[in-house]
Amino acid sequence: MWPCKQLDLSWRDWRFALGCCLAPSPWEESAERVERLWPSGQGALACLNVRSAFDLYLRVRRWPSGDEIVFSALTVPDMPAIARRHGLRVVPIDVDAETGAWRADDLERVVGPKTRAVVLTHPFGARLDVGPAIALARAHGIVVIEDCAQAYRGPGWTGHPDADLALFSFGPMKTATALGGAVAHVRDPETRERMHRQRAREPVQPTAAFLRRVLLAGALKCAGNPRIYGALTAVLDAVGADREHWIHRLTRNTRPGTASLRLRPCAALLGLLERRLSEGDAPVTRRTAPGRALFEALGPGVCLPTRDAEEHAYWMVPVLVPDPEACKQVLRRAGFDAMSARLCAVPGEGVDVPGARRLAKAVHLPFDPDMPLDELVRLGESMKRFDTRARP
Repeated sequence: MWPCKQLDLSWRDWRFALGCCLAPSPWEESAERVERLWPSGQGALACLNVRSAFDLYLRVRRWPSGDEIVFSALTVPDMPAIARRHGLRVVPIDVDAETGAWRADDLERVVGPKTRAVVLTHPFGARLDVGPAIALARAHGIVVIEDCAQAYRGPGWTGHPDADLALFSFGPMKTATALGGAVAHVRDPETRERMHRQRAREPVQPTAAFLRRVLLAGALKCAGNPRIYGALTAVLDAVGADREHWIHRLTRNTRPGTASLRLRPCAALLGLLERRLSEGDAPVTRRTAPGRALFEALGPGVCLPTRDAEEHAYWMVPVLVPDPEACKQVLRRAGFDAMSARLCAVPGEGVDVPGARRLAKAVHLPFDPDMPLDELVRLGESMKRFDTRARP
Protein backbone atom coordinates (compact mmCIF):
# COMPACT_ATOMS: atom_id res chain seq x y z
CA MET A 1 0.00 0.00 0.00
CA TRP A 2 1.52 3.33 -1.09
CA PRO A 3 1.01 6.06 1.57
CA CYS A 4 -0.65 9.27 0.47
CA LYS A 5 2.41 11.25 1.55
CA GLN A 6 5.96 10.31 2.45
CA LEU A 7 8.32 12.40 4.56
CA ASP A 8 10.68 14.32 2.27
CA LEU A 9 13.57 13.45 4.57
CA SER A 10 16.49 11.10 3.99
CA TRP A 11 17.98 8.91 6.69
CA ARG A 12 21.10 11.12 6.52
CA ASP A 13 18.89 14.14 7.26
CA TRP A 14 17.29 12.21 10.11
CA ARG A 15 20.65 11.31 11.67
CA PHE A 16 21.79 14.93 11.26
CA ALA A 17 18.65 16.13 13.08
CA LEU A 18 19.31 13.67 15.87
CA GLY A 19 22.86 15.01 16.19
CA CYS A 20 21.56 18.59 16.34
CA CYS A 21 19.32 17.62 19.25
CA LEU A 22 22.22 16.05 21.14
CA ALA A 23 24.67 18.90 20.47
CA PRO A 24 22.78 22.06 19.43
CA SER A 25 24.59 25.23 18.35
CA PRO A 26 24.03 28.57 20.10
CA TRP A 27 20.57 29.88 19.20
CA GLU A 28 21.53 33.29 17.78
CA GLU A 29 24.20 31.79 15.52
CA SER A 30 21.75 29.16 14.26
CA ALA A 31 19.08 31.74 13.42
CA GLU A 32 21.57 34.01 11.67
CA ARG A 33 22.86 31.17 9.49
CA VAL A 34 19.34 30.24 8.39
CA GLU A 35 18.42 33.83 7.58
CA ARG A 36 21.68 34.46 5.68
CA LEU A 37 20.84 31.53 3.38
CA TRP A 38 17.76 33.39 2.15
CA PRO A 39 18.62 35.42 -1.02
CA SER A 40 20.90 38.33 -0.12
CA GLY A 41 20.25 37.54 3.54
CA GLN A 42 17.59 40.23 3.51
CA GLY A 43 13.99 40.08 4.55
CA ALA A 44 14.08 36.67 6.22
CA LEU A 45 12.87 35.80 9.70
CA ALA A 46 13.05 32.20 10.98
CA CYS A 47 9.93 31.17 12.92
CA LEU A 48 8.51 28.05 14.55
CA ASN A 49 5.97 27.56 11.73
CA VAL A 50 3.82 29.56 9.31
CA ARG A 51 1.05 30.00 11.87
CA SER A 52 3.57 31.37 14.35
CA ALA A 53 4.91 33.81 11.75
CA PHE A 54 1.40 34.96 10.85
CA ASP A 55 0.52 35.48 14.51
CA LEU A 56 3.76 37.41 15.02
CA TYR A 57 3.01 39.67 12.05
CA LEU A 58 -0.49 40.44 13.31
CA ARG A 59 0.84 41.25 16.78
CA VAL A 60 3.25 43.74 15.28
CA ARG A 61 0.70 45.37 12.96
CA ARG A 62 -1.91 45.73 15.76
CA TRP A 63 -4.93 46.36 13.57
CA PRO A 64 -8.01 47.41 15.56
CA SER A 65 -10.59 44.83 16.54
CA GLY A 66 -13.37 44.70 13.95
CA ASP A 67 -11.13 45.46 10.99
CA GLU A 68 -11.21 42.97 8.13
CA ILE A 69 -8.78 40.54 6.59
CA VAL A 70 -9.61 38.83 3.28
CA PHE A 71 -8.61 35.19 2.68
CA SER A 72 -8.61 33.19 -0.50
CA ALA A 73 -11.26 30.73 0.58
CA LEU A 74 -9.24 27.49 0.58
CA THR A 75 -6.71 27.24 3.39
CA VAL A 76 -5.90 25.39 6.59
CA PRO A 77 -8.45 26.24 9.31
CA ASP A 78 -5.81 27.59 11.71
CA MET A 79 -4.99 30.67 9.60
CA PRO A 80 -8.42 32.36 9.73
CA ALA A 81 -8.74 31.19 13.35
CA ILE A 82 -5.59 33.15 14.22
CA ALA A 83 -6.96 36.25 12.52
CA ARG A 84 -10.17 35.96 14.52
CA ARG A 85 -8.20 35.63 17.76
CA HIS A 86 -6.72 39.02 16.93
CA GLY A 87 -10.24 40.47 16.70
CA LEU A 88 -10.26 40.65 12.91
CA ARG A 89 -13.30 39.86 10.79
CA VAL A 90 -12.51 37.20 8.19
CA VAL A 91 -13.87 37.77 4.68
CA PRO A 92 -13.42 34.96 2.11
CA ILE A 93 -13.08 35.23 -1.67
CA ASP A 94 -13.87 32.09 -3.61
CA VAL A 95 -11.36 30.17 -5.72
CA ASP A 96 -11.81 28.33 -8.99
CA ALA A 97 -12.13 24.62 -8.22
CA GLU A 98 -10.04 23.60 -11.22
CA THR A 99 -7.18 26.07 -10.80
CA GLY A 100 -7.22 27.06 -7.12
CA ALA A 101 -7.01 30.69 -8.26
CA TRP A 102 -9.02 33.68 -7.09
CA ARG A 103 -10.38 36.51 -9.25
CA ALA A 104 -9.19 40.07 -8.77
CA ASP A 105 -12.70 41.42 -9.40
CA ASP A 106 -14.01 39.21 -6.57
CA LEU A 107 -11.38 40.77 -4.31
CA GLU A 108 -12.41 44.25 -5.39
CA ARG A 109 -16.03 43.53 -4.48
CA VAL A 110 -15.20 42.66 -0.86
CA VAL A 111 -12.57 45.33 -0.16
CA GLY A 112 -13.99 48.07 2.05
CA PRO A 113 -12.86 50.87 4.36
CA LYS A 114 -12.02 48.40 7.15
CA THR A 115 -10.03 45.98 4.97
CA ARG A 116 -6.44 45.81 6.19
CA ALA A 117 -4.95 42.81 4.38
CA VAL A 118 -5.55 39.98 1.94
CA VAL A 119 -4.05 36.49 2.38
CA LEU A 120 -3.51 34.65 -0.92
CA THR A 121 -2.68 30.93 -0.83
CA HIS A 122 -0.69 29.08 -3.49
CA PRO A 123 -2.28 25.59 -3.34
CA PHE A 124 -0.88 22.08 -3.80
CA GLY A 125 2.57 23.17 -5.00
CA ALA A 126 1.31 25.41 -7.82
CA ARG A 127 2.42 29.02 -8.08
CA LEU A 128 -0.45 31.35 -8.98
CA ASP A 129 -0.36 34.85 -10.45
CA VAL A 130 -0.81 37.32 -7.60
CA GLY A 131 0.08 40.34 -9.72
CA PRO A 132 -3.47 41.60 -10.40
CA ALA A 133 -4.45 41.17 -6.75
CA ILE A 134 -1.36 43.09 -5.62
CA ALA A 135 -2.09 45.93 -8.03
CA LEU A 136 -5.64 46.16 -6.68
CA ALA A 137 -4.42 46.00 -3.08
CA ARG A 138 -1.96 48.81 -3.70
CA ALA A 139 -4.74 50.95 -5.14
CA HIS A 140 -6.73 50.47 -1.92
CA GLY A 141 -3.76 50.73 0.46
CA ILE A 142 -4.06 47.21 1.89
CA VAL A 143 -1.39 44.67 2.80
CA VAL A 144 -0.76 41.55 0.69
CA ILE A 145 0.26 38.33 2.47
CA GLU A 146 1.34 35.37 0.32
CA ASP A 147 0.79 31.99 1.95
CA CYS A 148 3.48 29.96 0.16
CA ALA A 149 3.42 27.09 2.68
CA GLN A 150 2.43 24.58 -0.02
CA ALA A 151 4.56 26.03 -2.81
CA TYR A 152 8.21 26.05 -1.71
CA ARG A 153 10.41 26.01 -4.83
CA GLY A 154 13.84 26.45 -3.28
CA PRO A 155 15.31 29.58 -1.68
CA GLY A 156 15.63 31.28 -5.08
CA TRP A 157 11.93 32.20 -5.00
CA THR A 158 10.88 34.43 -2.12
CA GLY A 159 7.37 35.25 -3.28
CA HIS A 160 6.16 38.15 -5.40
CA PRO A 161 8.56 41.10 -5.09
CA ASP A 162 5.71 43.47 -4.24
CA ALA A 163 3.99 41.33 -1.59
CA ASP A 164 4.37 42.62 1.97
CA LEU A 165 4.80 39.22 3.60
CA ALA A 166 5.50 35.77 2.14
CA LEU A 167 5.31 32.68 4.36
CA PHE A 168 7.19 29.45 3.61
CA SER A 169 6.71 26.22 5.58
CA PHE A 170 9.13 23.38 6.35
CA GLY A 171 6.67 21.39 8.46
CA PRO A 172 6.61 17.59 8.68
CA MET A 173 4.80 16.92 5.41
CA LYS A 174 6.27 19.75 3.33
CA THR A 175 8.88 19.60 0.57
CA ALA A 176 12.40 19.92 2.04
CA THR A 177 10.94 19.33 5.49
CA ALA A 178 12.88 20.34 8.57
CA LEU A 179 10.14 18.67 10.68
CA GLY A 180 9.01 22.18 11.52
CA GLY A 181 10.12 25.73 11.03
CA ALA A 182 9.16 28.50 8.64
CA VAL A 183 10.72 31.47 6.92
CA ALA A 184 8.79 34.74 6.84
CA HIS A 185 9.97 37.03 4.06
CA VAL A 186 9.11 40.57 5.26
CA ARG A 187 9.54 43.37 2.72
CA ASP A 188 9.41 46.38 5.04
CA PRO A 189 12.62 46.67 7.13
CA GLU A 190 10.87 48.48 9.99
CA THR A 191 8.16 45.81 10.28
CA ARG A 192 10.81 43.09 10.11
CA GLU A 193 12.81 44.72 12.89
CA ARG A 194 9.72 44.98 15.09
CA MET A 195 8.99 41.30 14.46
CA HIS A 196 12.62 40.48 15.28
CA ARG A 197 12.37 42.30 18.62
CA GLN A 198 9.04 40.64 19.45
CA ARG A 199 10.44 37.21 18.57
CA ALA A 200 13.43 37.79 20.86
CA ARG A 201 11.05 38.10 23.83
CA GLU A 202 9.51 34.67 23.23
CA PRO A 203 10.72 31.46 24.90
CA VAL A 204 12.60 28.92 22.81
CA GLN A 205 10.91 25.66 21.86
CA PRO A 206 12.28 22.91 24.14
CA THR A 207 14.88 20.79 22.39
CA ALA A 208 13.24 17.73 23.95
CA ALA A 209 10.01 18.54 22.10
CA PHE A 210 11.87 18.64 18.78
CA LEU A 211 13.73 15.44 19.66
CA ARG A 212 10.37 13.70 20.13
CA ARG A 213 9.38 14.90 16.68
CA VAL A 214 12.63 13.58 15.20
CA LEU A 215 12.05 10.17 16.80
CA LEU A 216 8.46 10.15 15.52
CA ALA A 217 9.74 11.02 12.05
CA GLY A 218 12.02 7.99 12.17
CA ALA A 219 9.07 5.79 13.04
CA LEU A 220 6.97 7.34 10.26
CA LYS A 221 9.75 6.77 7.74
CA CYS A 222 9.85 3.10 8.67
CA ALA A 223 6.05 2.90 8.52
CA GLY A 224 6.10 4.52 5.08
CA ASN A 225 7.51 1.38 3.51
CA PRO A 226 4.60 0.13 1.33
CA ARG A 227 4.63 -3.39 2.86
CA ILE A 228 4.75 -2.11 6.44
CA TYR A 229 2.22 0.63 5.73
CA GLY A 230 -0.17 -1.87 4.19
CA ALA A 231 0.03 -4.07 7.29
CA LEU A 232 -0.50 -1.11 9.63
CA THR A 233 -3.52 0.23 7.76
CA ALA A 234 -5.00 -3.27 7.68
CA VAL A 235 -4.76 -3.38 11.48
CA LEU A 236 -6.37 0.07 11.80
CA ASP A 237 -9.19 -1.00 9.52
CA ALA A 238 -9.68 -4.26 11.42
CA VAL A 239 -10.17 -2.45 14.74
CA GLY A 240 -12.44 0.17 13.19
CA ALA A 241 -9.99 3.07 13.65
CA ASP A 242 -10.18 6.13 11.40
CA ARG A 243 -6.87 5.92 9.57
CA GLU A 244 -7.05 9.47 8.22
CA HIS A 245 -7.66 10.87 11.69
CA TRP A 246 -4.59 9.12 13.09
CA ILE A 247 -2.31 9.96 10.19
CA HIS A 248 -3.30 13.64 10.27
CA ARG A 249 -2.82 13.66 14.04
CA LEU A 250 0.66 12.13 13.87
CA THR A 251 1.83 14.54 11.17
CA ARG A 252 0.30 17.73 12.56
CA ASN A 253 2.80 20.57 12.83
CA THR A 254 1.40 22.34 15.90
CA ARG A 255 -1.13 21.88 18.64
CA PRO A 256 -4.18 24.18 18.67
CA GLY A 257 -3.95 27.31 20.79
CA THR A 258 -1.91 30.47 21.07
CA ALA A 259 0.72 29.23 23.55
CA SER A 260 2.11 26.66 21.11
CA LEU A 261 2.59 29.39 18.49
CA ARG A 262 4.50 31.92 20.54
CA LEU A 263 7.79 30.08 20.72
CA ARG A 264 11.06 30.47 18.86
CA PRO A 265 12.27 27.38 16.96
CA CYS A 266 14.97 25.59 18.92
CA ALA A 267 18.56 25.55 17.65
CA ALA A 268 18.28 21.89 16.65
CA LEU A 269 15.34 22.64 14.36
CA LEU A 270 17.23 25.61 12.93
CA GLY A 271 20.22 23.36 12.27
CA LEU A 272 18.10 20.99 10.19
CA LEU A 273 16.42 23.92 8.43
CA GLU A 274 19.83 25.33 7.52
CA ARG A 275 20.77 21.96 6.03
CA ARG A 276 17.58 21.78 3.93
CA LEU A 277 17.94 25.36 2.66
CA SER A 278 21.54 24.59 1.70
CA GLU A 279 20.22 22.01 -0.79
CA GLY A 280 18.88 24.82 -2.95
CA ASP A 281 16.35 23.71 -5.58
CA ALA A 282 17.27 20.01 -5.39
CA PRO A 283 14.30 18.88 -3.22
CA VAL A 284 11.91 20.45 -5.73
CA THR A 285 13.61 19.49 -8.98
CA ARG A 286 13.66 15.81 -8.00
CA ARG A 287 9.85 15.94 -7.87
CA THR A 288 9.40 17.52 -11.30
CA ALA A 289 9.85 14.59 -13.70
CA PRO A 290 7.84 12.10 -11.58
CA GLY A 291 5.13 14.71 -11.02
CA ARG A 292 4.81 15.36 -14.73
CA ALA A 293 4.74 11.60 -15.36
CA LEU A 294 1.82 11.17 -12.96
CA PHE A 295 -0.07 14.11 -14.48
CA GLU A 296 0.39 12.54 -17.91
CA ALA A 297 -0.68 9.11 -16.64
CA LEU A 298 -3.87 10.61 -15.22
CA GLY A 299 -4.77 11.96 -18.64
CA PRO A 300 -7.09 14.83 -19.60
CA GLY A 301 -10.26 13.03 -18.48
CA VAL A 302 -9.40 13.30 -14.77
CA CYS A 303 -10.27 16.63 -13.14
CA LEU A 304 -6.87 17.63 -11.78
CA PRO A 305 -6.76 21.09 -10.14
CA THR A 306 -3.65 23.17 -10.89
CA ARG A 307 -2.85 20.92 -13.88
CA ASP A 308 -2.13 23.96 -16.08
CA ALA A 309 -0.10 25.99 -13.58
CA GLU A 310 3.01 27.43 -15.25
CA GLU A 311 5.13 26.75 -12.16
CA HIS A 312 4.51 23.59 -10.13
CA ALA A 313 6.40 21.93 -7.28
CA TYR A 314 4.08 18.85 -7.21
CA TRP A 315 3.62 18.97 -3.45
CA MET A 316 0.22 17.25 -3.53
CA VAL A 317 -1.89 15.75 -6.31
CA PRO A 318 -5.63 16.39 -5.72
CA VAL A 319 -8.39 15.11 -8.00
CA LEU A 320 -12.05 16.10 -8.07
CA VAL A 321 -14.56 13.25 -8.28
CA PRO A 322 -18.32 12.94 -7.74
CA ASP A 323 -17.94 10.45 -4.87
CA PRO A 324 -14.69 10.97 -2.90
CA GLU A 325 -15.23 8.09 -0.47
CA ALA A 326 -15.94 5.60 -3.26
CA CYS A 327 -12.84 6.82 -5.11
CA LYS A 328 -10.65 6.32 -2.03
CA GLN A 329 -11.94 2.80 -1.56
CA VAL A 330 -11.29 1.86 -5.20
CA LEU A 331 -7.75 3.19 -5.05
CA ARG A 332 -7.03 1.53 -1.70
CA ARG A 333 -8.06 -1.82 -3.14
CA ALA A 334 -5.50 -1.17 -5.88
CA GLY A 335 -2.79 -0.46 -3.26
CA PHE A 336 -2.90 3.36 -3.21
CA ASP A 337 -3.93 5.07 0.04
CA ALA A 338 -5.71 8.16 -1.29
CA MET A 339 -6.88 10.54 1.44
CA SER A 340 -8.59 13.83 2.15
CA ALA A 341 -6.56 16.87 3.24
CA ARG A 342 -6.74 19.23 6.23
CA LEU A 343 -7.80 22.13 4.02
CA CYS A 344 -11.15 23.81 4.56
CA ALA A 345 -13.39 26.33 2.84
CA VAL A 346 -13.27 29.58 4.82
CA PRO A 347 -16.79 30.52 5.97
CA GLY A 348 -18.01 34.08 5.74
CA GLU A 349 -21.15 36.00 6.63
CA GLY A 350 -23.47 35.85 3.63
CA VAL A 351 -20.65 34.74 1.31
CA ASP A 352 -20.87 31.49 -0.63
CA VAL A 353 -17.63 29.80 -1.69
CA PRO A 354 -18.66 26.82 -3.85
CA GLY A 355 -15.28 26.50 -5.56
CA ALA A 356 -13.43 26.27 -2.26
CA ARG A 357 -15.99 23.83 -0.84
CA ARG A 358 -15.50 21.58 -3.84
CA LEU A 359 -11.71 21.74 -3.60
CA ALA A 360 -11.82 20.99 0.13
CA LYS A 361 -13.43 17.63 -0.76
CA ALA A 362 -10.72 16.69 -3.25
CA VAL A 363 -9.13 13.25 -3.05
CA HIS A 364 -5.35 13.44 -2.69
CA LEU A 365 -3.44 10.76 -4.55
CA PRO A 366 -0.31 9.03 -3.24
CA PHE A 367 2.73 10.67 -4.79
CA ASP A 368 6.40 10.43 -3.97
CA PRO A 369 9.30 11.06 -6.36
CA ASP A 370 10.74 7.65 -5.46
CA MET A 371 7.65 5.79 -6.69
CA PRO A 372 8.61 3.66 -9.72
CA LEU A 373 7.32 4.90 -13.06
CA ASP A 374 5.24 1.77 -13.59
CA GLU A 375 3.45 2.40 -10.28
CA LEU A 376 2.73 6.01 -11.26
CA VAL A 377 1.27 4.73 -14.53
CA ARG A 378 -0.77 2.11 -12.68
CA LEU A 379 -2.11 4.79 -10.32
CA GLY A 380 -3.12 6.90 -13.33
CA GLU A 381 -4.88 3.94 -14.96
CA SER A 382 -6.70 3.08 -11.71
CA MET A 383 -7.87 6.67 -11.39
CA LYS A 384 -9.05 6.86 -14.99
CA ARG A 385 -11.09 3.69 -14.62
CA PHE A 386 -12.82 5.06 -11.55
CA ASP A 387 -13.42 8.45 -13.18
CA THR A 388 -15.02 6.84 -16.25
CA ARG A 389 -17.57 4.79 -14.40
CA ALA A 390 -18.24 7.36 -11.66
CA ARG A 391 -19.43 10.17 -13.92
CA PRO A 392 -23.16 10.92 -13.54
